[in-house]
Amino acid sequence: MYWILFPILASVFYCFGGFIQNYLTDMALPKKRAGALVVSHIPSFILMMVLLMAIFGRATFMMPVNNAFGLVLAGAINIIGSVYYYKALQAGDNTDITIFGQVGPLISLGLGAALLGEMITINQGIGFIFIMAATMVVIIGGMKGQKKKGFDLKVAGLTVVSCFFSVLSDIVFAKFLGDATANYILFAQSFFFFELGSLLAVVMCLIFFDSWRKALSNTFFRGKKHNMNMGMLLGDNITLSIAEILYKFGLIAAPVVSLVSPIGKVAGLFTSFFITIFLGKIFPRFIHSKRITKRVIAQYFFAGALIVCGIILMN
Repeated sequence: MYWILFPILASVFYCFGGFIQNYLTDMALPKKRAGALVVSHIPSFILMMVLLMAIFGRATFMMPVNNAFGLVLAGAINIIGSVYYYKALQAGDNTDITIFGQVGPLISLGLGAALLGEMITINQGIGFIFIMAATMVVIIGGMKGQKKKGFDLKVAGLTVVSCFFSVLSDIVFAKFLGDATANYILFAQSFFFFELGSLLAVVMCLIFFDSWRKALSNTFFRGKKHNMNMGMLLGDNITLSIAEILYKFGLIAAPVVSLVSPIGKVAGLFTSFFITIFLGKIFPRFIHSKRITKRVIAQYFFAGALIVCGIILMN
């Protein structure tokens, strides 16, 4: 049952990183160049690979070629999802994407059954329903609280595409792990080749997309705010690295891959809510926090109770 902690903790770092990325795509990168942000994570990919090699040595590479290739593919697919995610961020905001991203668990359930042949037990299925019900409580409450703007079809569409590739990456990642027992060596091997796939994908983007190179150069190496942008980028790389480590370990340790997504997504929904309120007080210019009312508090307590019941049933 300990595996549940990993997607929950990962959601915290994903959420903090999401707000940093929201700032960079809104305030720093040129319009229609949000996808270029994916290239800025090259230092993170390289650093993680070097650390894994330094800690685990040659054991990092001791994996069958087919499995290693599949994990590289998973990393490359994840980059595609990231590009659409950043485009969605530039079109909307982190809170909207967190809400629309709740479609992820449904995609995970479908792809897990189709590509991995995963079957969940009756109790796990009921727990899944409880967690999705909690999500709907929060989403419906959030929509009622947003009177000034309606449903943004572009943001929703980009988010759904992003979720599809992100979940597909998780499924491919799990498929090529094989039947090995979850341990630190397996984590090191799988994460190394995943990061290698991500690195190769962004290097290809850097080579072929000249407009992305120019956008990154102007954003992080020139202009009045390039030092601030570089600092934000450093924070983004750190939070993303920690989140990816936690989430991938959760994928390895979980009994069923399709259960990791609902835990992570709903944790992200709650984390986004509270962090939005907190950061909104500090940076009101960039983050518009939601007003806390008794109705909102009651919704979150009720949703929290549903989640606790769902997690207990999943055990």
